[in-house]
Amino acid sequence: MDNEENKDHFLEVYDRYSDDIFRFCVLKVSSRAVAEDLTQEVFMRFWQQLRAGTEIGNERALLYAMARNLVIDWYRKRKEQSLDMLQEEGFEFANDDHTSIKRNAEMREVLDVIKDLDEPSREALTLRFVEGFSPMEIAALSGETANAVSVRINRALKKVQEHLHVHD
Repeated sequence: MDNEENKDHFLEVYDRYSDDIFRFCVLKVSSRAVAEDLTQEVFMRFWQQLRAGTEIGNERALLYAMARNLVIDWYRKRKEQSLDMLQEEGFEFANDDHTSIKRNAEMREVLDVIKDLDEPSREALTLRFVEGFSPMEIAALSGETANAVSVRINRALKKVQEHLHVHD
């Protein structure tokens, strides 16, 4: 690809995936500002890959792998932060509507339970139910089999349901 084709392709991929990558990062780091920085870094690295002529088979998987690795690096540099930072960074949970307040309280409870899961389970649930990845796509990102990912998701869901006293 020439430089103009690279630019057009980059902009197309950015438009398609930037919001998803940002949401993934903000869920991982609980900070809008840090998530913006990480998202920017993901796309800078993606641009470098395009300019270098790297053959990219699945842009989405590559972007999520880059984001995941950057989040891991960020956590290595800093101590773990709580979900409460979402509010401090401007993520609004409050609403005047009683139903919304109740729903937000329930969501907070679910997030607190998910926060206590081990990292692989937490990541699998996030990728599956927030980002909409299939178990096969999650397996490609994590290096596990799709069956192992499905088992991890089911066990994590059972733990969340048990903690919240939800029964089928």
